[in-house]
Amino acid sequence: MNARRWNCCFVWSLVFAASVALAASRPAAAGELDKLDTSLKLIPADAAFYSSMMRNREQFEAIKKSNACVKVLAMPIVQKAIADFTAEMTEQGNLAQLQAALENPETRKALDLFVEMASHEMFVYGDKDFADFVDLFQSANAAQSFGPMLAQITGQTNDRKPNEIQAAAIVSVLAKHADQIRVPNLVVGFKVKNAELAKEQLIKLEMIANILAENSEVTKGRIKKTKVGDFEYLVLNLDGSMLPWDEISEEQFKEMGADENNVKKVIEQLKKAKLVVALGLRGDYLVASVGSSLEALEKLGKGDRLIDRVEFKPLVKYADRRLVSISYASEAINQRLNNQPKSIDNLLETGEQLLATSDLKDEQKDRIRKDAKSLSADLKTLFPKAGAAMALSFLTDRGLESYQYAWGDHNGLDGSKPLGLLEHIGGNPLFGVVARQKCNVKDYDLLVKWLKTGYGYFREFGLPLMEDDDREKVETFTKAALPLVERLDKANREMLFPALADGQFALVVDARLTSKQFIASLPATEKPMPMLEPALVIGVSDAKLLEKGLGEYRAVVNGLIDAMRQVEDVHVPANFKIPEPQVTETADGKIFAFTLPEPWGVDKKIVPNLAISDKVAVVSISREHTGRLLKATPPALGGVLAKSDRPLAVAVWFQWAGTLDAAMPWIDFAVEKAVADQDDKAEKKAVVDQVRTGVDVFKTLRTVTDEGYIEDGALVNHSMLEIQDVGK
Repeated sequence: MNARRWNCCFVWSLVFAASVALAASRPAAAGELDKLDTSLKLIPADAAFYSSMMRNREQFEAIKKSNACVKVLAMPIVQKAIADFTAEMTEQGNLAQLQAALENPETRKALDLFVEMASHEMFVYGDKDFADFVDLFQSANAAQSFGPMLAQITGQTNDRKPNEIQAAAIVSVLAKHADQIRVPNLVVGFKVKNAELAKEQLIKLEMIANILAENSEVTKGRIKKTKVGDFEYLVLNLDGSMLPWDEISEEQFKEMGADENNVKKVIEQLKKAKLVVALGLRGDYLVASVGSSLEALEKLGKGDRLIDRVEFKPLVKYADRRLVSISYASEAINQRLNNQPKSIDNLLETGEQLLATSDLKDEQKDRIRKDAKSLSADLKTLFPKAGAAMALSFLTDRGLESYQYAWGDHNGLDGSKPLGLLEHIGGNPLFGVVARQKCNVKDYDLLVKWLKTGYGYFREFGLPLMEDDDREKVETFTKAALPLVERLDKANREMLFPALADGQFALVVDARLTSKQFIASLPATEKPMPMLEPALVIGVSDAKLLEKGLGEYRAVVNGLIDAMRQVEDVHVPANFKIPEPQVTETADGKIFAFTLPEPWGVDKKIVPNLAISDKVAVVSISREHTGRLLKATPPALGGVLAKSDRPLAVAVWFQWAGTLDAAMPWIDFAVEKAVADQDDKAEKKAVVDQVRTGVDVFKTLRTVTDEGYIEDGALVNHSMLEIQDVGK
């Protein structure tokens, strides 16, 4: 699965965006979401990112009243920690001071306001300038990463330290993008139901801030009450000219190797930079903003709204749920956060600078430039274009349910059919992911194309630089290896790709394999202990072709080992090769097992193997696990995967409570070893009981299930976190 897709889908706490391509999208949910009591209705349509957390106090109270919380607080170790803290505070006199402070009416009001701010809804949003900010940050980060390497290779270090080279490279990038040097506008808000309490505290804050500001010539007169729209804010205005630029020597930058004109350009831009901080009450929201202006604050509740964008149409279906979070990322910011093409351009630029300083002939340089640009263009086709993203979560009787919508290019995923591999995961394993991708031989063609090109450059430039003996060894190996590589390429094209045209694959982890002694060199345990069992399952379209292809792979690898034996002074053991597997025919498929050597001392249950049936291929570390996976078994995953007969692109699950159950024998073993020297039986029992109580509390998080499917051009990830309180 592409990492970018998952990044776009799981945007929980803070997401960015400022979409250009979707700015003209027709409002699809206009007015339909106005019944929602949320800050989303205030956010402008061109917001770079938005994220909100709701029902915070409700969630806190649910945890506080749970049996799990009661059990944790009743644990002797927790009780002792509380008692020790109280005693220490009392001895030092701090407890009395703390109690006095808490009883102070003014302190109490301030604390009440903080609790109020965190109780209902908290939101954060950034304006469209965040896209430029991310772009500038990534460019500076690339300069910092590649600058020292480039200076080292081109011999331009001039005895400078790596951090000085990095600083000079960053200055160069900042000068190149000087128009982007500004503080992006960020707004944070807290819903408060006690507006009078908030007003009272703001008045006190204003008095303190004015006293502090007037005591300094630098900040004097820079705090003012300012009306923004219909609301009044306390605003602090700062700018870059306030910094002591006279104390900053440009010579220091020159010594780092930074260009004088670049330094002046950056400093002049920083002098003009503004920092505006505002705080005030906007209706029932206590709002703070930080940025280069008050623009983001001014746009709250005005003009086109984010809530009316087409990306929020799916939210209509869940508007009546107990929503706890809503977040959004637009196309522009997602493309910058997942900007692999720009990273490729940075590498290309670095290569061009290296090429300019090389001693190669002009014809060679031109050829390398042409190939580098072609490689860059080919690589960029491998990265899908990111789109906007929207996510929401709500409470249910079973826990937390979420939907994440990610627009953009999802052509690599195939969500047109049910995931048949779900019947070959062994029922209900601890962890797993199943997906179907569209088979694309073009990507393989690109790989072959550039491997051949790279090999050509190696022969042209690499071999001549080698010592005669080393060059002869390489020639001997490649002469024998190249026909084998061609044989491998043929097997890939004519056997592997057709055999695996189904496109499904699965990673499954279970823990049913047990032993008292997995490795002979380790001491045996009194009872059998579990071990994690990873396995790979692949959908098969042509079992006979796959078996033939795997035979070709074995022959190629063994041929390459033989080719190494032909190289002088390279010693390869005579018996080192992939052996003939032990073949077992079963009702569900054919198993090819490779028994581990006896001297290794590994439990005989551990047998690496590969199995093939008409529908699946399995790679695992035990015959028993392979047998479970070959056999078609209805999945018992529950959650959003309770029904698996509908078209899906991805399915993911994690049995957290089951994982803790599997780990429990090892946890008990570790605890027993830890208290082995303890003579007090009651103390031993107390430790064991507390550990088990802790595990029971952690098991309140039961399972996580997720299904991914394509809907109206978006990749939708529907997930459920199931929570179950412990018994009394």
